[in-house]
Amino acid sequence: MKNKTPFLLSLDYELFFGSASGSINNCMLEPTLQLVKILEPHNVKVSLFVDAGFLVKLRECSTTYPELKLQYQLIQKQLLSLSSRGHDIQLHIHPHWQDSYYTEKGWFIDTKRYRLHDFSQQEINTIVKKYKEELTLFTHNDIFAYRAGGWCIQPFDKLKQALLEHNIWLDSTVFADGHSDDPTRYFNFNLTPSAEFWRFDDDPLQSDDTGYFVEVPISALKTSPFFFWKLAALKLFAKGDFKTYGDGQAMLAHGNYYLSRLTKTTHGPVMIDGAKAGQLQSAFKQHNKKYNKKYNEKYNEKAIFNVMGHPKSLSPYSLFKLNKFLHKNTNIQSITFQDLKKLQTKTT
Repeated sequence: MKNKTPFLLSLDYELFFGSASGSINNCMLEPTLQLVKILEPHNVKVSLFVDAGFLVKLRECSTTYPELKLQYQLIQKQLLSLSSRGHDIQLHIHPHWQDSYYTEKGWFIDTKRYRLHDFSQQEINTIVKKYKEELTLFTHNDIFAYRAGGWCIQPFDKLKQALLEHNIWLDSTVFADGHSDDPTRYFNFNLTPSAEFWRFDDDPLQSDDTGYFVEVPISALKTSPFFFWKLAALKLFAKGDFKTYGDGQAMLAHGNYYLSRLTKTTHGPVMIDGAKAGQLQSAFKQHNKKYNKKYNEKYNEKAIFNVMGHPKSLSPYSLFKLNKFLHKNTNIQSITFQDLKKLQTKTT
């Protein structure tokens, strides 16, 4: 791997949380199947951060609603199959499932308590425990990595004890210079260390060589307003290859979220969602320019290119761009979080 860039592809496997949740087939099963068809000829594996609260809710409601039992079984079959083929399953938490419920008309999604921080310390511990235990039924490997729903990991001290108690020691939530002022989905990563990964203890933005936790940040990219104007137009008139597989409706963000992206350069995670996959090659070039000289000198290996996405937000266009990227860049080495267990003992 010394001469290749480690490529970590990590997708959040979930429904939508807006006015329409969408179906498991269109948001999870089918796009994941199409993604894997692209990846496996290149010997690339995907790490799926699975929304485990949804699995818990499916099981709890399945005795009343047989269709939910079937959905549970279909998801379990897909994830176990992927796990057996070397793909990775890790923990993603959207705790609003504690308050959401199902009727004959479908899911009623209640996001008043969207962040784990909206729950008490004892409730957080119960949620982490229950969600991780559920997810163990969907994988053949260890669960030790976490991504916070909506990137809401701050303040970390309220989550620390629950993650520590349940052996969740690796986080992959942070991306450099990202921030959201939305009170429902607040995060601020403006002081992110300029490093491939680092240990931390009380704050994922504060490197601590003696810390219990390891942060593997999502690769980040600066994007101009022009791109988001194009993206808005594509979403408005989406059809053909630009139409995403997902059939639900996303949560609406705070007004400043949209205004800032349409008026100034912003920082975001490198993603393969929809038209954002068109940035993949340029993001890879920026990544190599920023990190690899320094990290070749320090570790005699290259820095991780950590790309994220959501099956529900994939489109034929995004899969085409991903396939093109994999064909072009033979200097990458696919890894999953299972390959990063060494970071538990490696120091910065």
